[in-house]
Amino acid sequence: MADKLRVGVIGSGGMTQNHSKGYLNSGQYEIVALADLSQEVMDEYDEAFSEYDDYKAQHFTDFREMLQVAKPDVVSIGVWHSGHAPMTVAAAAAGGVKAILCEKPMADSLGAAAEMLMVCERNNVKLVIGHQRRFLPAYTLAKQMIEDGEIGDVRLITSVAGDGLPNYASHQTDMFRYLLGDIECTWVMGNVERETDHWERSTQIEDKALAVFGFENDAQAMIVSDLTPVRWQGARIYGSEGMIEMTTDDLYLMNAKSGGWAHHKPDGEFFKYGADRFEWVEGGAGQARELADWASGRSDYHRGNGENGYKALEMVHAVYESARLHTQVQMPMKTMANPLDLMIEDGHLPVRYPGKHDIRANRLRGENLGADTDNS
Repeated sequence: MADKLRVGVIGSGGMTQNHSKGYLNSGQYEIVALADLSQEVMDEYDEAFSEYDDYKAQHFTDFREMLQVAKPDVVSIGVWHSGHAPMTVAAAAAGGVKAILCEKPMADSLGAAAEMLMVCERNNVKLVIGHQRRFLPAYTLAKQMIEDGEIGDVRLITSVAGDGLPNYASHQTDMFRYLLGDIECTWVMGNVERETDHWERSTQIEDKALAVFGFENDAQAMIVSDLTPVRWQGARIYGSEGMIEMTTDDLYLMNAKSGGWAHHKPDGEFFKYGADRFEWVEGGAGQARELADWASGRSDYHRGNGENGYKALEMVHAVYESARLHTQVQMPMKTMANPLDLMIEDGHLPVRYPGKHDIRANRLRGENLGADTDNS
């Protein structure tokens, strides 16, 4: 095959480990550089990938130095949310980078996400947001069943979430669009509760949320977040002629021909159904393979491109905007700041139980209790 794409990884946490496994399992990359503030964490990263011949990462404690010295073709960004936009902009502007894979949610505001799109377009850099579930065989099979009319016209899709809409539910807003053929969300209405000062990876989050989304084909979708103890990635899809219940691994179909609930357990293109961490390894490899084709000019599209990532984030922020303005939000959104931040700043959501707490602080090392980009 042609020369493998050279990858530079920014951030040594669990999400870039998933990116890196995807790169290496796809067979089309070599990882040449790793940037993190902690040498200890980078050493552990090396150990985790020691079995791969295509892992030969040089270490950097300054990501900008990594960009200039290692000169990667592809950059992976897996830091906390507030770092997504500045690091994407820096990588796109550095010169020589063909593509960027940034972890979801795309950014902490729509304005920052729009800047990512603008700078990547200006520098002819392909931008992908890490909604790897688009590459799961169960999701793709459900999408195909909908296209084939197996359940008639989609009326309603329901999902449950938790731990903040940007964190958990951005996968679900992206999933809604993917299942429906990436059609436009035309309106959003929702509400939130925030009585604590909880954050998630440096982003302020709500305690509970309820959201309804309308699409241009008259389908609707709903997210219930932290209103019940139940949460899972996947969906229940109700159509005019049948239903689908889908998880990240498998799905059940019921229609006039199925004779009850028909169980489908599709294999992936890289891994078999039931493989260890199937969702992560299959989704990551599929995402990486399609990125290699896009970055190398063998295709002109990636299903997780920046525009789709932007729209998934926009749908989440439209829930906050609906709560802020007490109205149905017509899409596209006009407010480019984070509406939840605006509500908190103006006293719209007073904290009843004070005490700032980041629910991901247990992922950090040493004395660090916040994002590396947080100077407070």
